[in-house]
Amino acid sequence: MNREDQQLSAAYLKNERFEYVISTLNEALFEKQDMLLENKGDIFPTIHILGAPRSGTTLASQLISSCLKVGYINNFIATFWKAPLYGIELSKKLLGLDYISSFKSDYGRTDSIKEPHEFGYFWNYHLKYQNLEQKESRHEEAIDWKTLSNVLNNMGYAFNRPVVFKSFLFGFHAKKAWEEMPKTCYIYVKRDYLENALSILKLRKELNNDINVWGSIKPKQYAILKNLSVHEQIAGQILCLENEYLSQLESIPERNKLLLNYSDICNNPNFFLNQVAAMITNHDKTFEGTVSSISPFHQQQQLPTTDDAKLFIEAKESIKTLFPGLLLLK
Repeated sequence: MNREDQQLSAAYLKNERFEYVISTLNEALFEKQDMLLENKGDIFPTIHILGAPRSGTTLASQLISSCLKVGYINNFIATFWKAPLYGIELSKKLLGLDYISSFKSDYGRTDSIKEPHEFGYFWNYHLKYQNLEQKESRHEEAIDWKTLSNVLNNMGYAFNRPVVFKSFLFGFHAKKAWEEMPKTCYIYVKRDYLENALSILKLRKELNNDINVWGSIKPKQYAILKNLSVHEQIAGQILCLENEYLSQLESIPERNKLLLNYSDICNNPNFFLNQVAAMITNHDKTFEGTVSSISPFHQQQQLPTTDDAKLFIEAKESIKTLFPGLLLLK
């Protein structure tokens, strides 16, 4: 996969030999997958979890994958990013469909082979992104929506279930995707601003090994944000992504979206899961939405230094002044 990956500290670097193995494997299987593709129509909905980095999207995906009868991309299937039907069929045979998460992750990365994966290479390939920076709206014309829709539908057929994804890049094209695939559903997760900002700052320190290096997804305002202070960059990343995702979701029907707070998900995961189940049932009347009882999660709150708290609060106001009219949740 010819993707421009971000700078990572040594502990998070990819194994080049393994990357070569899975790359050549995917190329070998890619053309063969065409023989597996069927055209049964839009049977199952897909559910896409959106949010800023470090906002709680991984926990949301772990909860849904563990507690609802959905298909999801685990760490095994993700290695077949260009031929996912092979990955799904092998995973069903070797690992089964059901699992219970550890509900742990390391900056969005999970260890167990059955834990959810972001499926980044898949989205980079189908959405035609070479990196994690948002493109202009006209880029949608370059995306092969017919092929993407067919592959997503076939993933649903393979699971015989609705399928849940965590899709940062997909969120930039949420409205167009819903127009092309009307059963597409979205869950937007918002975290307390200061907690979110502190977590991204920690990500920069540990994942990127340098707080001055941008971490994760880049909104279209990146060209301006990259020249600002670290605290303004992070504030801009959160606020500009929120604006973009909410703008995309604004005209999508209520039955196709949920806007939720991370703290509410942690405090009452059963209510969250019932909300998701109800949304899925709107598009799949055969869906079995029974939810197992899940205990509330303890939220690991980071205590900011006085300086960081002050700088992030000032940075938020600075970004709102720099980009007036941002669409934000209260």
